[in-house]
Amino acid sequence: MEQNQKETELSEEEKNNVGDAPQTEETEKTGPDDGAKSGRPAEPEDDGAQISEEQKKKIVCALAYLFGILFFLPLVCYPNDRFAKFHANQSLVIFLIVVAGEVIFGILAGIAGLGVVFGIVLAVFNVAVLLACIYAILGVVKGEERGIPLIKSLKLLK
Repeated sequence: MEQNQKETELSEEEKNNVGDAPQTEETEKTGPDDGAKSGRPAEPEDDGAQISEEQKKKIVCALAYLFGILFFLPLVCYPNDRFAKFHANQSLVIFLIVVAGEVIFGILAGIAGLGVVFGIVLAVFNVAVLLACIYAILGVVKGEERGIPLIKSLKLLK
């Protein structure tokens, strides 16, 4: 019984001493001005990065490749720009090839007995289109008019 009473007294003392610990610099909460107090320069506030017109053009052209149906976006945003027209044309050609390929290979994949073969051909076709789009987007990022092999000579837009 005496032992239980000592444990109770000890635990009450521990509870009381928890709040009595002196605060040091390490335990103080940091505020927005702490950088100046510690000798470190305060970090500048980021009020939003400004995107240049050239970067916007690159983003619009890359979107045309990412989402084929948006091939017209560079033409709408930059109607007189040669770079935008080039990438809009490339994107349109890829989009038309994808639509035609999906229809043709999709129909052929439905034929009994040949379905597996044309299903695999369709998968390879989709991977090839993905690689072509990545190649074109890398050209956009570098600011180049990089033509995709096999379709670079096709000009649908003037």
